[in-house]
Amino acid sequence: MSEQTPGMALLTSPVRRQILDVLAQLPVQATPKEPKTRRDGLTAAELGARIGLHVTTIRFHVDQLLEAGLVCANDISNGVGRPKRHYAANPGRLAELNRPDGYHMVAEVLADAFAAAGGPSTAEEAAERWVRKHADEIVPEGLSTAPARTPGQCLSKVGALVDVLEAWGYSATVSTSDEGHTAEISLRTCPIRELAANNPAIACGLHRGLVCSTLALLGEEDADTQLVPFADGGACVAHVTTHQSFSNQEARP
Repeated sequence: MSEQTPGMALLTSPVRRQILDVLAQLPVQATPKEPKTRRDGLTAAELGARIGLHVTTIRFHVDQLLEAGLVCANDISNGVGRPKRHYAANPGRLAELNRPDGYHMVAEVLADAFAAAGGPSTAEEAAERWVRKHADEIVPEGLSTAPARTPGQCLSKVGALVDVLEAWGYSATVSTSDEGHTAEISLRTCPIRELAANNPAIACGLHRGLVCSTLALLGEEDADTQLVPFADGGACVAHVTTHQSFSNQEARP
């Protein structure tokens, strides 16, 4: 086995992986259900409450993540008393883990998860489980989950899908054709690019599960989805086509 980076060695601890997962899954913008943002992070006490560990244990693990640069600390004041130290995932350093040795460990972690009793049996099912878990965050307020009946409604569904992909770290651009029935989503800055090159069954399964499950959640489970890895100058492209009949006019309130 290749030598691990210091950051990857730290992530052999389930507790430290859980801390990073909680911090990385915070939303970019506050929501009614989650007022804490990814930029501001959480205090040690808040992390302890979410993970179910004593604050002293949390601080022990966070200090090691801080030293490795995987987590950063900020003192935030709410206007009353002394500022409280908040911990946030450091995306710049996390990106450095996207190396072949890091991906080898990711594959092992996924394999262990799939082998666990009651766990997913494929990467696609793992992504489907993630979508179900975050369903309330994925569907924007006011967006219908009935199949789209107009080009505008269809584009709104695609926009919600793009939000999910960008939350995972993709950078997406969208174009439409066929009078709005087909959307082409070009994905760059893939967060698991080297995993896709070395372990396409895992990476592409995660990608497909994420796209198809999100569309199904948004009411487009009958849409045809084609994924083309490493197309268009290295970008991955998702073609999403609905066969629903569109009305000539957008629905009016």
